Amino acid sequence: MPDSYARTIQRLTESGSIRVWSLLVTVFGDLAPDRPLDGPTLSLIMAQIGIKPEATRVALHRLRSDGWIISQKNGRTSHHSLTAKGQRDSAAARPRIYGRPSDMSSKAHMVMIQMPRTDLDPAQFAHVSDRVFLSNDTTPIPANAMYLTPTDLPTWLGEQHENADLREGYRVLHDVLCDIDTDAPSLTPLDIAVLRVMVVHAWRRLTLKHPDLPRSAHSTDWRGHDCRVRVTEVLDRFARPALDAIKAR
Repeated sequence: MPDSYARTIQRLTESGSIRVWSLLVTVFGDLAPDRPLDGPTLSLIMAQIGIKPEATRVALHRLRSDGWIISQKNGRTSHHSLTAKGQRDSAAARPRIYGRPSDMSSKAHMVMIQMPRTDLDPAQFAHVSDRVFLSNDTTPIPANAMYLTPTDLPTWLGEQHENADLREGYRVLHDVLCDIDTDAPSLTPLDIAVLRVMVVHAWRRLTLKHPDLPRSAHSTDWRGHDCRVRVTEVLDRFARPALDAIKAR
């Protein structure tokens, strides 16, 4: 892997704590959503990221216990595949992770509920005040709630509902994404696989934690929409490699 891309992988690795089982969810969701991934190929990917074999084995065991993957032996080689549950969970997250900027919501709902409650999913409803939330215009409205679809949102609204850690996470990720040279000479299939996994994982860890709201619902410091543009560009440039090509190197 060229030095510039090695630095990118390091920066993405350092941008937040990595749970190996969660990283494997990204590996399967991006590289093998509908096909088996053999042990040697998985080992190459994880080793290049810097994950030890023991940590990978423990994480695979957890995902099997959770009913998320199934592992089968073919001779001395293990093959790992998403279960039906794993495929459903992965498919459910794909629109948020891989949706193009033009596919995302352009309108927000201001949702007012009857009494304060804490059971609303923060990935769908952004908390503004005790009984007021923001959601996008495709999210089902809670029972007995009232909603409005504002045509204009005040500039201060973003700071009312944005999570400061997410805002900083997007700032860091945007800086890394902007340093990826998509016009550089082609990487090896293994390099591309690792780059995709790390970009998608860093992005996934942020974008699944809050509602998909239009840019106008956020502060000027929010880089979530800019990250989506850049993630789309990177994944378009570095298409998912064939698994056999990763192992062949």
